[in-house]
Amino acid sequence: MDKDTIQQNIIQGLGLQDLPEETQIKLLTQMTESVLKRVTVQVLERLSEQEREEFAKFQETGDVAKVDEFLKSKIPDYDGMVEQVVAEFKEEMKSNIETLKSA
Repeated sequence: MDKDTIQQNIIQGLGLQDLPEETQIKLLTQMTESVLKRVTVQVLERLSEQEREEFAKFQETGDVAKVDEFLKSKIPDYDGMVEQVVAEFKEEMKSNIETLKSA
């Protein structure tokens, strides 16, 4: 799942589409970074030491398609794992938003 897809998923899931574009961009940048960090933690937990080294080399190239291809070949249901991380993040954010609204 690429960064744009994650961002659209977050916008729709949290109902951010009505916010000013500048605010959306700021929130999305922060949220996407958080989601990507969580995905990376999940990835590293699932890869062997050798695979982690390969993963690091792919990341250094900056070729997102190659990184994605590598992860899909090494992690069963990689896309499902990413979707799960995004879903958990959205639920956390919804809960935080509700808490702030009721405060």
